[in-house]
Amino acid sequence: MDRTHIRYIFIYTFSYMAIGSMMPLIGRYLAQEGFTGAQIGTVTAAGTLVAIFASAFWGGVFDRCQNGRKVVRTLCICAAAIALGLSTVHIYGIFLIIYAVMYFFQAPVMGLVDAMCLEDGKALGSARMWGAVGYALGVFISGRIAGAVDLRVIFFMYAASYILSAVFTASMKKEQNVLIDECEAQIVEIASEEKTGFGALLHNKKYLKLIAAVFFVGGTNVANNTYFTFLYSDCGGSMAGMAVAMLLMVGSEAPFMAWSKKLSDRFTLEKMILAGMIISVIRYSWYATCPPAAAITALFFLQGMVNGIVLVEVIRYIGKVVPAGLTGLAVSGYYAISSNASTIVCQMIGGVILDNWGGGGVYMFFALYNLIGVILYIGFGLHKRA
Repeated sequence: MDRTHIRYIFIYTFSYMAIGSMMPLIGRYLAQEGFTGAQIGTVTAAGTLVAIFASAFWGGVFDRCQNGRKVVRTLCICAAAIALGLSTVHIYGIFLIIYAVMYFFQAPVMGLVDAMCLEDGKALGSARMWGAVGYALGVFISGRIAGAVDLRVIFFMYAASYILSAVFTASMKKEQNVLIDECEAQIVEIASEEKTGFGALLHNKKYLKLIAAVFFVGGTNVANNTYFTFLYSDCGGSMAGMAVAMLLMVGSEAPFMAWSKKLSDRFTLEKMILAGMIISVIRYSWYATCPPAAAITALFFLQGMVNGIVLVEVIRYIGKVVPAGLTGLAVSGYYAISSNASTIVCQMIGGVILDNWGGGGVYMFFALYNLIGVILYIGFGLHKRA
């Protein structure tokens, strides 16, 4: 294992630790602050709406400037600084705006690191699995501290994790990136370059079909981070128990990410994605019945079977069907549409359902939403080898 791969491990670990520290608990924090389910859904959806444009913009900057190291480092530092300021805000409207600004810098990080890893020829699954480890640690540490002290700790954990990610990103070899002043000198050309890139992607039918199908999976994966704490509570679980459950659930993604390439080589990545989507439908349907919290914890590995395979293999699928020079834009487009835009739908509708039917109702909606994705994936023939 070379030094660059080791650096990617740390970057993935701390970047995802930041997300794990805040996102699964932000809904509970806002509820503590007196926000309604609809307001919680609106806040989280507003951030995701901004993320759609942010991912496209920063994806274009990344592809044109080839400056992944400095772009990602800047994004991490800005997100960390804004999160610290957000911890002092208690007014709904102001919180919504600042949260959305934070997302402008946070949202592109995961996609750009994935693109860096792909373009550097590193094993995405073995590196990205450390993201699952970092996320699990972030949820567990924040959950345990929040249960003992105060939920506001999530903002400080988030900021510290992103600062560490920025440090390791800055240590990447310079030859992998151009100087920032060169990037700034070329920035005026990005708009025209993006038009060409977007045009190529819009004519790539396989890519568009994939984005349409996984649209109905990506949103629930993210929205689950917001609403799982409510479901777990409805099922009789505690904050400490939730932290343990999330540690096991997210931690289970790591081995599946590590095994994903071997499984895909044997069964094809196209079929592995389909299998993960079907398991997701079954999982959320079961959650909708509000089973005992202990049972949810015991079957923690279901999340690993879904996220640990689907999240990695979709990125690989994109790598198979788009030209290498458009990897950053294509991956960012995936996050913008199939993850972020879909998340807006799930967050907004989920918040309204939470107010009226509780956590079980939210997860029944998630199951039906995923089912649409399965139908499209099969209908488009995406389960066949590309």
